[in-house]
Amino acid sequence: MLLDEVSMVASRAGPGAAALLHQIWDAADLPFRAGLNLWRPYERLGPARQEAMLQAAATAVQLAANGRITPCGTLGSALQAASHRR
Repeated sequence: MLLDEVSMVASRAGPGAAALLHQIWDAADLPFRAGLNLWRPYERLGPARQEAMLQAAATAVQLAANGRITPCGTLGSALQAASHRR
């Protein structure tokens, strides 16, 4: 699920989530969506893009754990540091 989210197009994410996605990719020091123009299932991506997607997902988890981003969605609180969970 997190892999789908980091590969989401900005126009589908909405303004706030799009900014968050860009922040994640910037922190990972990778091009937005690993340069992916059209969505494809993770399993159909080449090894370099798969690695970039995994790195972006790991970066998102680390940023959330450090309190640098606020995870969205119904399970977002599971990615926050324990002291920030509701």
